[in-house]
Amino acid sequence: MESLYSRCARGLRAGLRNPVVYFWLCCLCLPGCGDAPPVSDQETLQTAGMIPWPAAGVNDKAEGWVGSQSCKECHLEVFERYSKHPMCQSLARTESAPTIEDLQQSNFSTVGNRQYFVEREGKSVWHHEKRVSPTGELIYDQRVPIDLSVGSGVHGRSYLRSVEGRLYQSPMTWYTQDSHWGLSPGYPENFHDRFERRVTHACISCHAGRALPFPGEPDRFADPLFAEEMIGCERCHGPGESHIAWHKLDSGARSGADPVVNPGHFTDARLDAVCNQCHLAGQRRVLKNGLSEFDFRPGMKVSDLWTVFVKTKGIESGTAGAVSHVEQMHISRCFQESAGALSCISCHDPHEAPGIEQKDALYREQCLKCHSSGQTECSENIGIREADGRKDSCIVCHMPAYPAADVHSAQTDHRIPRRPQKADISPATQDGERGPVVAFSEPGVTLNQAEVSRARGIYLSERAYFGGEAAAAEEAVLLLTESLKNAPEDVEALFSLGRALIQRGQLRDAEQTLEKMLSLSPRHEVGLEVMATAQHESGRYRSARNTYEKLLELNPARSRYYGRYAHVLGQLGDFSGGIRAAEKALELDPSLAQAHQWLSMAYEKRKNTEKAEYHKRMAEIFERVTP
Repeated sequence: MESLYSRCARGLRAGLRNPVVYFWLCCLCLPGCGDAPPVSDQETLQTAGMIPWPAAGVNDKAEGWVGSQSCKECHLEVFERYSKHPMCQSLARTESAPTIEDLQQSNFSTVGNRQYFVEREGKSVWHHEKRVSPTGELIYDQRVPIDLSVGSGVHGRSYLRSVEGRLYQSPMTWYTQDSHWGLSPGYPENFHDRFERRVTHACISCHAGRALPFPGEPDRFADPLFAEEMIGCERCHGPGESHIAWHKLDSGARSGADPVVNPGHFTDARLDAVCNQCHLAGQRRVLKNGLSEFDFRPGMKVSDLWTVFVKTKGIESGTAGAVSHVEQMHISRCFQESAGALSCISCHDPHEAPGIEQKDALYREQCLKCHSSGQTECSENIGIREADGRKDSCIVCHMPAYPAADVHSAQTDHRIPRRPQKADISPATQDGERGPVVAFSEPGVTLNQAEVSRARGIYLSERAYFGGEAAAAEEAVLLLTESLKNAPEDVEALFSLGRALIQRGQLRDAEQTLEKMLSLSPRHEVGLEVMATAQHESGRYRSARNTYEKLLELNPARSRYYGRYAHVLGQLGDFSGGIRAAEKALELDPSLAQAHQWLSMAYEKRKNTEKAEYHKRMAEIFERVTP
């Protein structure tokens, strides 16, 4: 039984790994509208009402949001151009998303005789995972309704289902570039979370125009889920109500500047921050205490909300992940010698994405602003530059597409190398080898070192808990203990300290820390799960039972909760309750080898030979492809 529980604990950590932080979006940066003059002083902007004062919980205040349709009346031409932009197709309900997939040829298989396919009836869509035994016997065919399509379709599209405001990803993704269905990014063939991979606030904040979080519960959404599905005008210009009201006044009655944010007027880190709010993912982004993923407003800096630890590994060789354009650009000679003049909108029109036939000429035009005659010109022979259909394109040589290490697509090399470089896709990079923990620093911004230390502790705790890094756990405990002296009610710091203490084997200390965290945030689902696991692992089964019951009351849709609850009940001698819990786990996930194994033993104790043999056979089938 000990080995069985150890596998359950490993399943917990595997199940929480690889959050959905890949993004299918193009550069998120709108230069905007309005009459405001160029400004760079934050206090002036805030006093004028052009940007909000950064404060905890600003997303809870819905006042001022009007939606992109309200912009259409006065900005029709821009609105129509933007309606064709990939950001405008970032997320949609399945029934309204344009069909880009091949629904007739959706079948594909993976190891262990797992088969996947799409079923569509009218506007309703279901994804199937079907499992067949080595002898061809159908073991199960699980059908899951799909509610949301995520991604513009330029690179691909992934799919989500909603269960009481909690979003889960499907293992099926459509890859546009080579027109095929396959497993979603981060899903290994032999062992994955199937239809139970949780989609967090961090993911949705960059795919939806304005999501509506459920109060007091991390990573859950209200009903309706979204005030605006697409990435809309206000994501880059701020809430539009005061802007509309200002323009409705007679010109003589207007006072001050147009209260709209025009990112193109910024001359400091706030300009690129509008893009970087989504396109600077790094290795890990850590929110400041008391803030949410939805609190960013145009006119803020990234560091007003997050500490970002960058992907230092693989940047120079060109193997960094698909959302590392920002890090790549910052190491480019073009950026470093531009004295701040080069930004995302130097090359990208945020209101309109160029067609394939326009890209070469459009980006060449941008390059020639610095590399025209009399300046630093291209030294390559013009005949070579025009050969092979290159059309004297700058980006063919200096910004080539190369395979990304963590998604099944290609990305453009924003390092802008002087000479073409061959991408070095090494196995270590593909496996996600981590470099040192380095915080991203925006140009002209001095980071608060206390904030960096707190964020470093949170990140190291996560690495220790999932990766078994003992040194990371030691450092995390020191950093978080020090941080909590100044902010003892910091929920995420307490949660992370609890996990680091678990990794150090200090289970009782971890429980006390998590108890304090849960007293501040009683509906913190992952906190309850980690607490239950710690109690379970330390043999405190009655406490674990109570915590699992709270967890199942909060979210009854996770198979692993029922599986572990069954084991705890068995340890307490309640085999009837344990059997009911394990059967519920298999109802949600028929492939759980551990649940089958436990039921085999439970039914054997009950002298039910037929059911014991059945679950033993199922466990053996699933264990062949489950680590």
